[in-house]
Amino acid sequence: MQQELRAQTSGAQFIEAQAVDLTDDREIDRWLQSFDQSRRPVNVLVNNAGICKFEMFEKLSDRDIEQIMNLNSVVPMKLTRKLLPVLKQQAEARVVNIASTFGAIGFPGYAVYSASKYAMRGFSQALRRELSDTSISVGCILPRAARTAINSDRVVEMNRKLKVAMDPPEKVAAAVVAFIAGSRGELALGWPEKLFVRLNSVFPALVGNAISKKLPLIKQYAA
Repeated sequence: MQQELRAQTSGAQFIEAQAVDLTDDREIDRWLQSFDQSRRPVNVLVNNAGICKFEMFEKLSDRDIEQIMNLNSVVPMKLTRKLLPVLKQQAEARVVNIASTFGAIGFPGYAVYSASKYAMRGFSQALRRELSDTSISVGCILPRAARTAINSDRVVEMNRKLKVAMDPPEKVAAAVVAFIAGSRGELALGWPEKLFVRLNSVFPALVGNAISKKLPLIKQYAA
């Protein structure tokens, strides 16, 4: 990955990639210490790591629930807290949390994943307000389904049957980069997903009824 990134940048830019186990607090602390030793400024944090398991809730194990909530919600909060002192040293800094449209629309088969992404939206909003008197801005972006390995073949097939669009990862990445450079607090990606996010906040029963009609097909692919 490091070589791939360097191939896309100019010689004046410094690229360093490290593999870190974000569920290991000691490993994260060692990684953060490397910033202090290198004295390189850090002014952007993007919390993007996450996992997903498409399964009806009663079929999930306790471990499934713990792993999804931990990596998708708890780890980004802990990492953000540890980096805040570093970010506050910059004249301008930004924290961007990658949530999901399922963090605004609870969807069958994604109960825990939705919960983890709802948590990130609430965290982002509260932290944005908490840091409004600092140099740090906080944003949350809600992508729709993307063609990445996080979605299994059965999810891809289900989305095809439901006529749910899936964005190429390059398109999502470009939107995230533009979002980082801006100052917006929240952004949902894709149409009609943007509309559904707004509708669900005002008329949740309307959206819920529409999703319920698709429940038999969703259960078929979750089985």
